Amino acid sequence: MMRIFYKVLASILLFSSVFITFMLGGALTVEGKNIFSPYIDTQFASQYSPEKFELVKIGQTVDEVGRMIGQPLQKNIDSINNRAEYWYTMDGKLSVNNKDGDFAWYRSIIHFDEKKKVVSIDKGWSFD
Repeated sequence: MMRIFYKVLASILLFSSVFITFMLGGALTVEGKNIFSPYIDTQFASQYSPEKFELVKIGQTVDEVGRMIGQPLQKNIDSINNRAEYWYTMDGKLSVNNKDGDFAWYRSIIHFDEKKKVVSIDKGWSFD
């Protein structure tokens, strides 16, 4: 009788541990940061690198930034206020390559004022 009890208990524990491992593994890959390849879901501009982006400082001109890190992936221009937003990274590298999954991506955006000088730098991980 005890032998059957231990077999049932072992089966329940085995099933539970497999189920929990499966659920936890799936939850960790949803919009999390991939520890093996952190930039797996980040699309980069052609000359961009995180190291080059660190060199950008407030007050630099559009031309100075362009010489350092090249052209952005996307430019958003506010024609009324003459301000611009340059995106050097974007979400969706995995979807562009038709792969499954969605991970956190690294955001690198520069804001320019009407004099075409850097007024703010937005960088960090986005979990969306």
